[in-house]
Amino acid sequence: LGLLKNLTVLGISQNSLSGAIPNEVGSLTGMSLLSLWGNSLTGTLPTELGLMTNIEELYLFQNFLTGTLSSTLGLLTKLTVLDIFQNSLSGTIPSELGIMSSMDDLNLWKNRLTGTIPPELGLLNALGRLWLDENRLTGTIPSELGLSTALTSLALSVNGLTGTIPTELHLLTSLAMLWINGNSLTGTIPTEVGLLSNIAELYLQNNSV
Repeated sequence: LGLLKNLTVLGISQNSLSGAIPNEVGSLTGMSLLSLWGNSLTGTLPTELGLMTNIEELYLFQNFLTGTLSSTLGLLTKLTVLDIFQNSLSGTIPSELGIMSSMDDLNLWKNRLTGTIPPELGLLNALGRLWLDENRLTGTIPSELGLSTALTSLALSVNGLTGTIPTELHLLTSLAMLWINGNSLTGTIPTEVGLLSNIAELYLQNNSV
């Protein structure tokens, strides 16, 4: 696979593939799209993925991947889509993801991620969808997320988040979906939430607000 130097698109989704993602994918530096979703892939994410500097879309969801998210993913500054939901990834979310300046869709839903939400994610000016729900995240909702003003969809539900709902979320004027239910949030619902004129789905239940 690593010898296919001119390969720009590789789609092998829903093919009952098993085994690990080969490290050799890192040598496919001309690749713009890699789609391996809906297989039975196991093992960890190769750190060599960080060498695919022209990759724009990476679809690895609905597999059985384990291990952690490598900080080398932050090197993929052209990446617009990172979908690794419904796997068994653990460890923390690297703060280096905050330098993926082209990121539009970051979906890590339904893994086993722990630790806090990096405030650096607020630096992603192009981010439209951020789904971190159904993990094991703790700590507070970073107020810096209010800087990601392109967000239309924010899902942080069913984690172990604490603290209050940041008033800065009212800056997300394009937000249509906000799911923060199923956490341990306290305090009151900020009146500024009423400024989210485009909101269509607002889930706050199963907290202490």
